Amino acid sequence: MQLIAKRFEREVVTSELRLMLIQVFVVILWLNPDRFFQTLNTVAANDPSTQSIIGNFFKQWMTDCRLFAGIHDRRVCALGLCTLLRIDTNYYSAISTIVPEILPNCIQIYEGLMKTYQHNEDDSDDETDDDDDSVVSGKI
Repeated sequence: MQLIAKRFEREVVTSELRLMLIQVFVVILWLNPDRFFQTLNTVAANDPSTQSIIGNFFKQWMTDCRLFAGIHDRRVCALGLCTLLRIDTNYYSAISTIVPEILPNCIQIYEGLMKTYQHNEDDSDDETDDDDDSVVSGKI
């Protein structure tokens, strides 16, 4: 996690790499929020260049929520956002600055998931129709 934190603090040229780093952080947050904050606080204490890592991570995550695409990425983001809703903002001050952005991002992610599920369902219906057409044409 220390390597990820250090890489996150450096300039990230592509949004794909930044989203991957965010996803790794989100999974760790989702699995064990206490360990997530404990580890990042330790990283920040041991390396002065990462002092603002927690705040930067949350700000960047909230900014990039709209960039998550695909079912897996959106699910990871949704699980992380739901985890944030369960955490006491008084206990972790870094969360208190992003509280107004959590719910709108949740809605945006869930709407994106719904569209993705619908799109995948439409695609599978089209494939089924194509298969039916080939069977029918094979009998002729």
